Amino acid sequence: MPPSKVKPMPDFREITDVGMRGIDRMLRGMEELDDLHELERRMISEAPRILEAENLAWNNWAPDWSGLISGSLTDAYMGRFASLLGTFSEVVGHHPILSVGEHMRSHTEVLRLSDFESYGKFRKNPLFREVYRHLDSHFQLCHTPCRLADRLILLNLNRRSRDFAERDRQMLHYLGLKLDPLVRRVEQREHLQRAWNGLSDFVGSMGAGELALLGDHQVRILSDLLLHPSRESIARLRGIRRDTLDKKLGVIRERLGLENHHQLLSALSAMNSRNHTHPPQDPQGK
Repeated sequence: MPPSKVKPMPDFREITDVGMRGIDRMLRGMEELDDLHELERRMISEAPRILEAENLAWNNWAPDWSGLISGSLTDAYMGRFASLLGTFSEVVGHHPILSVGEHMRSHTEVLRLSDFESYGKFRKNPLFREVYRHLDSHFQLCHTPCRLADRLILLNLNRRSRDFAERDRQMLHYLGLKLDPLVRRVEQREHLQRAWNGLSDFVGSMGAGELALLGDHQVRILSDLLLHPSRESIARLRGIRRDTLDKKLGVIRERLGLENHHQLLSALSAMNSRNHTHPPQDPQGK
């Protein structure tokens, strides 16, 4: 197979090294988080120190853009926004990037509303008319850097009195590129934690051994099995022989009090059913 093409890094010539390092340093401080709600809270709290705007909004949209699931705002902005929550929920579907059909562009570009909508037309938009104008939020940048299994994450920057420059657009774009893999790692940790809790309950209900009896290396192998049911793929991932992996899984089953690999897969399948994910399969013993 030909080597996959590496997508070139966008041009960030308007951003100084100091600006990039500020974003990198902020996100490094969040690398160990294992909860998306906490990541959202930290971003709302810390990012406005780097991104020049009156407000940063982190909005969780349904994967098909059919509705807003939840969202967070900068604290100072939230105080004025609170009285408009009811109205906002009624008109949020009129968000300008939705009403002009530009929402798919927001996955690859940072959209400055004034670039594709005149200010006069923007004022006629129901969301602006009923909500934004009460907040003096005349200008906005929008970016959707993260697609997760259950949501799209849309980041909005709002300003009252001056439009966003190209530097602001590039700053949000750079933040989005760095945020996306971080969000995915946190999502994976959440998934593994839910799966681990389910497996713990299942193993405990069988009267089998405790997961605490497993060492760190064995925990990682079992986590691999939760995500990659094929033993062949796990062996490749770990850079070990298939028979070596089978021996390690044998030790894990023994410590958990399980008799064979099929019983381990059955435990994982029951656990995954509880978490509404696809049950593990191991076709042809792979």
